[in-house]
Amino acid sequence: MDRRPTTLIVLAGLVVLAGALALGFSGAFYGVYWLKRYVDSDPRLCAHCHKASPDFAVWTTGSHKSVACQRCHHSTPEQGLAMLKAFIAGKPPGGQDGHAPVEVGSCASCHLSHDANWPQVGASRGHRIHFEQRKIACVTCHAAGVHGFRPVSDSCRTCHGQHAVRAQGMAKLHCFTCHDFLSADPGLRPTRRDCLGCHRREGVHPARFANGAPMQFECGSCHKPHAATKAEALVACASCHAASVRTGLHALRGHGAGRSCGACHGAHLWRSAEADCLRCHGGAPRHAGSTACAACHSFRAGATKTAPPPRKARAPPER
Repeated sequence: MDRRPTTLIVLAGLVVLAGALALGFSGAFYGVYWLKRYVDSDPRLCAHCHKASPDFAVWTTGSHKSVACQRCHHSTPEQGLAMLKAFIAGKPPGGQDGHAPVEVGSCASCHLSHDANWPQVGASRGHRIHFEQRKIACVTCHAAGVHGFRPVSDSCRTCHGQHAVRAQGMAKLHCFTCHDFLSADPGLRPTRRDCLGCHRREGVHPARFANGAPMQFECGSCHKPHAATKAEALVACASCHAASVRTGLHALRGHGAGRSCGACHGAHLWRSAEADCLRCHGGAPRHAGSTACAACHSFRAGATKTAPPPRKARAPPER
């Protein structure tokens, strides 16, 4: 009796069974892979619980919307397994200690990676001071700002308090307007270049801020925008020029004593001109003619503290 058909049937059955097993294993493997990928890198898993939260809603339109939640919020294997079980059961993961915290490495993997697709902050002065020197975790300042549901300036106030700016026109400026966090300059105090650059861009008295002005030190030496009172926001000139108020004609009442230096010395240029004298001494041209006031009336050290005697009128020439 010919048994070949039976053998062929058995072999065909085995092939079908092997194919079914392979397909089953492949399906199972793909299912496990899909579930792991879903838990590890798919924001839709997070959306099952967090979709109604304002954090998630703002993330979908924020600067990190292309970054999966799990890339920043890392879970331990135990937490991942708990979330997987909860997902299959249709329940929230629960737990008293929470899950998926954001660690420093999460931020560094993009922002300290030399990847041009992300802002690199390793050389910035703000991050050098806060992250490298003070060891402040990124999330201390950026936890709320990443999702965008709280102004970034609130993060500054958490440590630095309410530093109100009382300088005219600056009250509503953000901290970073003056304290340039991403600059490569040392320190976070605004430099002369920072101040003048902003004032020129905004058209704030640009003529006063000439590059050749005698005041070549930092603007913060005189201006204290965070001072407690408006009067304290401008440092008194006498704090540096104490001797000047007793020198020459500065010592006269109405000049140095009891009068603001800015009444005669224009801010930032600080050179007094004839027009400054004539605001008070309107009759001076009648006796001085074209002679400059300072030619006779000196305010420098060693000069007399009294006005020079008036010139004697010349006798008419003899005929």
